[in-house]
Amino acid sequence: MRGSSTAFAPTAAAFEGFRLIRREPRAAAVWTLLWLVAFLFTAIVVATGDRVGLPGQMAARGLRDFGRRFGPFAVLSSALFLIVWVTTTVAAYRAVLRPADRRYYFLRLGADEMRLAVMTIISFVLILVFGGVPAYLLFVLISPLMQAMPALARDLATAGALATVCVDIWLGVRLSLIAVETVAERRFHLTAYWPLAKGRFWYLMSAYFLCFVVVFGLSVLFFLLGQGLTTVAPAVLGEPNLLRRTGVMMLAAGLAVLTACFFLVSTTVFCACQAYAFRAIAAAGEEDVTID
Repeated sequence: MRGSSTAFAPTAAAFEGFRLIRREPRAAAVWTLLWLVAFLFTAIVVATGDRVGLPGQMAARGLRDFGRRFGPFAVLSSALFLIVWVTTTVAAYRAVLRPADRRYYFLRLGADEMRLAVMTIISFVLILVFGGVPAYLLFVLISPLMQAMPALARDLATAGALATVCVDIWLGVRLSLIAVETVAERRFHLTAYWPLAKGRFWYLMSAYFLCFVVVFGLSVLFFLLGQGLTTVAPAVLGEPNLLRRTGVMMLAAGLAVLTACFFLVSTTVFCACQAYAFRAIAAAGEEDVTID
């Protein structure tokens, strides 16, 4: 790795989120409160529905059942989550890129947030439409080989699946700084997105892998805590209906608090990592910072 090993260490990028939370605890608390409002709204809607069940049972019903049962409340909940995600994501970017801009705990609802919301919706649609294109193209390419060598069809299919995953990861990493660059430059800069990560794939990949390991460990911890909370559920299931509903709502509120904390930490870890990487790459300018 040429350049400053300290400035461009993947570990520094991966743990920037924790440094941000330690540096701005009040802002982190406010961001957590926003996530909590979103989850409490959904939890209350679910818990006061026609059929009350345990959170695991409610989750198993899926988004389709949620939309059918709660109609406009499902739309409101989705919009609320989008707003919270956009505002907290931009706030994390802003806290890393412009740490002196602490007004309203780095939270806004302006042009930066609108641009990120537009990009999020467009990206979601593009993934739905073109997400399977690499796999389809690869299948077309290896299909003649599978027909010519049927004994190796399974091995070829496995190799094709791995190749598809590698291509998707490569594209994802190369385009991973789109959102933070848009916020940093306060505009859509289409011609700069692809070149920005050129020569930095392994640096970014290493940082994201470390973030994934950290978030996975946190998800296990929060899952165990959630499982501990759900042990109180059997105590209220046999009680009268009103008490039963109150117990389930309290349980849902507790799980909402845990989930809000998890989403805040995981979102901050990844967003701060991206912002740190962008800031380091932008500061380096034309300097070669690839990892060998």
